[in-house]
Amino acid sequence: MKDSTRRRGPLAAAVGVCLLLGALAGCAGETSTDSESGGTIRGALITDPTTFDPALVKAMDDYRAARLGFDTVLRRDDGSTLVGDLAESYTQNDSGVTLQIRDGLTCGDGSELTPSDIAASLQRLADPDTASKAAQLIFGGSAVTVTADDDARTVTVTTAKPYSELAVGLTHPAAGIVCPAGLEDLDGLAAGTVKGAFSGPYVLSSSTTGVGYEFDLRSDYSSWPEYAEPLEGTPAQTLKFTVGATDSAANQLLTGSLDESAVAYQDLSRFPEDSFTKTEAVIGDMFVIFNETAGRPFADAAARKAAAQAIDRSALIDAINPGATPDLGPGDPGLECVNTDASLLTEPDADAAAKVLSGLKIQVVGSTAPAFGTNGAATTYIAEELRAAGATVKLTNSDNATWIGTLITDDGWDISVLATINTGGTLVTGLSDVVGAGLEDGGRNFTRSDNPTATAAFERGIAATTTSEKCAGFQEAQAAALEAVDFIPLATNPQTIVTTKGVTVRAPGGREDLSTLRTVG
Repeated sequence: MKDSTRRRGPLAAAVGVCLLLGALAGCAGETSTDSESGGTIRGALITDPTTFDPALVKAMDDYRAARLGFDTVLRRDDGSTLVGDLAESYTQNDSGVTLQIRDGLTCGDGSELTPSDIAASLQRLADPDTASKAAQLIFGGSAVTVTADDDARTVTVTTAKPYSELAVGLTHPAAGIVCPAGLEDLDGLAAGTVKGAFSGPYVLSSSTTGVGYEFDLRSDYSSWPEYAEPLEGTPAQTLKFTVGATDSAANQLLTGSLDESAVAYQDLSRFPEDSFTKTEAVIGDMFVIFNETAGRPFADAAARKAAAQAIDRSALIDAINPGATPDLGPGDPGLECVNTDASLLTEPDADAAAKVLSGLKIQVVGSTAPAFGTNGAATTYIAEELRAAGATVKLTNSDNATWIGTLITDDGWDISVLATINTGGTLVTGLSDVVGAGLEDGGRNFTRSDNPTATAAFERGIAATTTSEKCAGFQEAQAAALEAVDFIPLATNPQTIVTTKGVTVRAPGGREDLSTLRTVG
């Protein structure tokens, strides 16, 4: 890639307090927050983090914890731009990325964080033995070598094959830098018990499985990312997260038991704008996928097209979340290189669909997780539309783990709705789910599609040396996949974070980042 240097933008911060409703709300927020000291901000987690090792994150709350405890070398900002974090600038070329590491970095135990330490953390992430599920997205899938020059304060990440998304990949929460104490005690790192492992602003100070987690602000921390629009306010001294509180988050925000939480779209109207702030973020994207394994009904392109003709995209999006923004590709409209040509999508045609689908036996599988609508609304709608077109449909909606377990096999399902977690904000995240090598061949493609045109274009985009070449490849790959109906774009998987008066949070690059929680006022 042509040499391109990015420097740090300006610093950032946000806000925190609690609303007293009526005479009784018991608004602990009034005493828990203090705009000078930062006080305590209380939030909610969906469930217990499965690990505190950033390299091994796999669930949403893992990503949240990683952002709090482990800094990355670069961070995303708005407008597809990158700013420095542990690095103050970077240069990217055909062979990789060179990072200029800032001075004065320390770990959670006060020890120095050197460029060599950063290189060791990234090399461990790239090591196949680490088995990081995010490593392929971060480094591109080829062999990785990470070197450091402590005197020059540089770290160089070299990939065996060019990877156009390498700098962006290094912003991923899984690329959070683990200090030497954590690398020396991997079990303690995963449990969050090694204070010296943390490189980010917060250290885990207490945890009770099934109950809650507390993070304390490091007194010696000063290496906040410098966003183009500076954050305002004071970082909280303590962040307290209650496990499972998201189920009743709206009520707890209204009664003052929480200061921040993601809130379901059905409850958003309950929060007056003069007392609460709503921050929009994107978790990822949703699209219909087909199992194109030989012998399955949707190995036939005509059957996939007929299914797309049977499904009304707008109605399906409404069944999931009426507030979601429609997508035209495997990523949200804010992503670089995403498709913008609506004519590439298959138009509904019930009569044409029935001619192909009538009598076809189809297995629809889905998740009952709230992201897919109430009680598996997404796949329930698909099953109804396919039945209306004359297909014989078996619908199985199950818990998230069971559903994913089915999708990663090449048998037992034909069509589903996939939701990505795209915390890195890259088009590669969604595109690699429907194009390229299948899961059995070391890739990420759930569809197991055989689409040489799309795969070749995708690989050109991956290896591109300029942004224009990258986008040309990725857009051709999307066009070829849409023409073959390897997937059906649906919508963003949106997230609205509600904070009480006096508390704010930012979503740089449209992604949630709880390290931006601040108190003001």
